[in-house]
Amino acid sequence: MQSKSITLLQRIDSDIEQILQKFQDTFELATNQDKSKELLSVESLSMEANATLIIRLCEDLLTISRHLKETWCLGSLKVDGTQEDDSRKVDEIYSKFNYLTDKISQLEESNAT
Repeated sequence: MQSKSITLLQRIDSDIEQILQKFQDTFELATNQDKSKELLSVESLSMEANATLIIRLCEDLLTISRHLKETWCLGSLKVDGTQEDDSRKVDEIYSKFNYLTDKISQLEESNAT
């Protein structure tokens, strides 16, 4: 495997491991067994920090997924730019791809708000 692929797989594994660990930490903190108010407030802040980190890690995984899809789409386009018909087809493919990426970014923006 290429070093870039290994690095990417390690990043994915690390993100998933951290997500699972933070979920486990959050559930362990969720038990409310005669704890003082001070301890409950500290645990509440820890749970909030864990939730924020989980969201960031999930967004990171989505970014990796999108990057892989874009690389795959652009890498699989094998075009010969010598003929006019081919250039028209290439323009059509790129316009469809740009339309698709615009729709994806609009969807991401609407989900972010």
